[in-house]
Amino acid sequence: MTATIGHTARLILTMSERTAGLAAGLADGIDPKQAASMPSNESGVINCNHPTFIFGHLAIYPQMILGALGQELGDAEMPASYKEHFQAGVECKHDPEGTIYPAFSEVFANFQKAHKAVHERLATLDDETLSKPITGKDYERAAEFFGTTDAMALFMLHDHYMFHLGQLSTWRRCFGLGSVMG
Repeated sequence: MTATIGHTARLILTMSERTAGLAAGLADGIDPKQAASMPSNESGVINCNHPTFIFGHLAIYPQMILGALGQELGDAEMPASYKEHFQAGVECKHDPEGTIYPAFSEVFANFQKAHKAVHERLATLDDETLSKPITGKDYERAAEFFGTTDAMALFMLHDHYMFHLGQLSTWRRCFGLGSVMG
């Protein structure tokens, strides 16, 4: 962050940088061969989101934020297949053979790249730009929920991330990985 960063960008980025750190910690130790698998027990496969799905899903939101702001997408732009696999409402699929989703290393690298790109761009925007109403046909649902781009960015880069990172924390425990908070 720069010394001249606006109040709104500073707030969004402070919260989002914390979630990015937690995401990196939660990704540490994940076996790429298990990353698209759901846990199981004696009753069978437990239907829950797995790391590949979680990071793929979270990777698409920086693109949405920058689009709603009317900014160039740059490194936040995700492959077209990510919408098919990871968009809100798409069901996470158990993929132990690795035939449905892109490789975990690719998905996590894209998540990190998109997160960095949205951070860098938000740091350059003033409070007035960040607090504009959300408009445009592609953003009607976001406009309904959030109203302004700053509210959308804060939710998408913090609250939404934390919700899914909680899922990832539980998945880690099911696969014998420890807490990242200790």
